[in-house]
Amino acid sequence: MQRITLSATEQAELEHTFKTTPDRRLRERCQAVLMASRGRKRKAIAQDLGVHRTTIRLWLKHYQQHGLAGLKIQWAPGQPGRIPAALAPTLQQWVKEGPQNCGLDRANWTYEELAAHLYHTTGIAVKRTAMRVFCQRHDIRPYRRPTYRYRRGDPEPQHVARQELEALKKRAQQGECVLLSQDEARFPLVPTLRTTLGLKGHRPTVGTWDNKDQVYSLAVLNLVTGQLTTRLLEQPARSQAKTGQSKPKRLQEAFAAPLGDIARAYPACRYPEVVITIDNAPWHRGALMEQVLQAHPHLRLKRLPSYSPQLNVIERFWRGLRRRATHNRLFASMALLRATLRNNLCYFQTMRQKMLSLIESPRKAIKEAKLATA
Repeated sequence: MQRITLSATEQAELEHTFKTTPDRRLRERCQAVLMASRGRKRKAIAQDLGVHRTTIRLWLKHYQQHGLAGLKIQWAPGQPGRIPAALAPTLQQWVKEGPQNCGLDRANWTYEELAAHLYHTTGIAVKRTAMRVFCQRHDIRPYRRPTYRYRRGDPEPQHVARQELEALKKRAQQGECVLLSQDEARFPLVPTLRTTLGLKGHRPTVGTWDNKDQVYSLAVLNLVTGQLTTRLLEQPARSQAKTGQSKPKRLQEAFAAPLGDIARAYPACRYPEVVITIDNAPWHRGALMEQVLQAHPHLRLKRLPSYSPQLNVIERFWRGLRRRATHNRLFASMALLRATLRNNLCYFQTMRQKMLSLIESPRKAIKEAKLATA
């Protein structure tokens, strides 16, 4: 039997650690030493603590050799990381300078982009998790973009519009009418702000070009079949001086053109009623719209209440398109932006199942409803 004799200082140190430590296992080890110093046998101590008596013998042996430090948990060092610590200054410099100075067409640093650039530069292949752990150890942390909430609209018109849309969708599923969702989205050359990596105490900057040009994408989505029809419109800076038309006038003409496409795709002889849900943008009104509707009387515009983007199903599509096409991308010209948008729009036009998953996703609908009522 190992006999433990404690001085007053050692006993006070063990009792203080026993009462204050949040580590349950260290508390049990201190208790075992205190019980042994009072003459308790190892077998009885093991029964009280629910461990083997050999474990009690090892705890007492470690305390006699190393004191209180011998009772603390000794973690194995584990496998060394793949990224050497000597590369920390290099990665910090990359983060400070931004991906543009490293020859990348990216606006922000992410863990994935940093890991890919490390592989292309040094040949060291790591995953996102390993890069995140390395960055946390060397004061490289994410700076998150701001979040937005829908401006609150009138709940009563929204409730009425939601019921009307549900009734229209049932009619469309039964083949009594065609239900379409229409909207526009703008894609500027200025990169979309996202979470980016930065050093603590160093404010990160996002690379961009001194260019205010942008591209508008006008899209119409069939809420039953998932068919997507799109058009692109370039909106240069100071467009009125360059084209002689104001922005609402150009968008109004651009909106009238897809209405003609819809009328040809859904002729009145086969589809007596085509309902198009739209928002309250100013270019959705005017004499030109009335002329188009008079020429195609089977088209009907269903205007949604103000500040109700959650009711327009195609709004869910823009998020997926931005994430796939423009997030964290730095475009040098309008031609590159148009080409990227066109390629990704063709992808969604081909993969109708993707569009149907956006339309029928109950999780997204519940999330949008919570945002609208928050």
